[in-house]
Amino acid sequence: MGSFEKSLGIAAVKIFSGFVVEKDVDPSVIDHSKIKNILIIIRHQMGDMLCAVPMMRSIREFYPEADITLVTKQSTMFSEIFDEENSPVNKVLLYEHGFENFINLVKQLRDKNFDLAIVPSSVDFSATNHLLAYYSNSVYKVGVRSKDFDANRISYVLNIKNDFLWDSRKVHQIERNLDVIRQISIPQPEKTIRLTVSSKHIEFANAFVKANFPDSGRIVVGLHPGAGKKQNIWPAERFAELGGMLNVSFKPYFLITEGPNDRQYVEDLERLLSNKYGISCVKLKDSLGNCMAVIKNTGLFISNDTGIMHLASGLGIPTIALFGPTKAEEWGPIGEKMISIQSADGRIESITAPKVYETCKAILGV
Repeated sequence: MGSFEKSLGIAAVKIFSGFVVEKDVDPSVIDHSKIKNILIIIRHQMGDMLCAVPMMRSIREFYPEADITLVTKQSTMFSEIFDEENSPVNKVLLYEHGFENFINLVKQLRDKNFDLAIVPSSVDFSATNHLLAYYSNSVYKVGVRSKDFDANRISYVLNIKNDFLWDSRKVHQIERNLDVIRQISIPQPEKTIRLTVSSKHIEFANAFVKANFPDSGRIVVGLHPGAGKKQNIWPAERFAELGGMLNVSFKPYFLITEGPNDRQYVEDLERLLSNKYGISCVKLKDSLGNCMAVIKNTGLFISNDTGIMHLASGLGIPTIALFGPTKAEEWGPIGEKMISIQSADGRIESITAPKVYETCKAILGV
């Protein structure tokens, strides 16, 4: 978080409240037929954004003719995952940081005449996000008053909000986002991350698969050894040991996906697979759209707790997610053949390769 955003948060809580009259609205008075312009504000990381996709798709289905604007950050990678073919929103606006950028964005938002603004706040309470909703002049501003007795100190800018017991009830992030729109009686037909691949990326994947995985009778196993946080990274030695076990039983192709900061983890795993187990693998580092299209061709994806894990599960690929300190009940993949393995002591290195191997066999029906 930038210094401006921190300063803005402090100022908003301490000073801005004196100039805002808190006035809640009864959600039952909303005439949904008059909701034409909608603002959604999600500015965290890719995983957080992906867990909000069912909420966004539910909003789109309920308001099929509405113009939906998403304010987000580059870190969510939204525009790399979605385009005209598969996006649940009409327009994407980026706001990273800075006072001048904030003012310029506010001007854009005020010109849109929003009827509804939604600030999910399933991860934390961002003063900037709330002020963007407030200054948008939206008629209805929906969000969170508190979660597990942690008060949202800037909830006074919202006029529809509730208290939620998400942590104590072990509520998944997807359901937390859906809880926010349940306040205004929006149905939730979407309960899992559902992603589709655009045609231009399918073309790339077809060529990639043909060149690297020519035998269609062999399963492709995807491995993602990196993550944004060090404590979420399963040791390369364990990934390699697992690869050796899978190689004996299934003789699969191995695909190793690489994120922006994963180079060392990928190289360590590639070296161990080759030197210790005699396994060659294929590495993939490309745009998220192309990576999604290739991952769509895997039969099993094994990943640390990171954004690409959500991508694989959103594509419907059988996914095994490895969790150390993060709560799998809150962030794990949801759906058929989606399994989370949670470390018993909060240390991801405590998860053993044989444990993951047995889970692989169960998913593959062996």
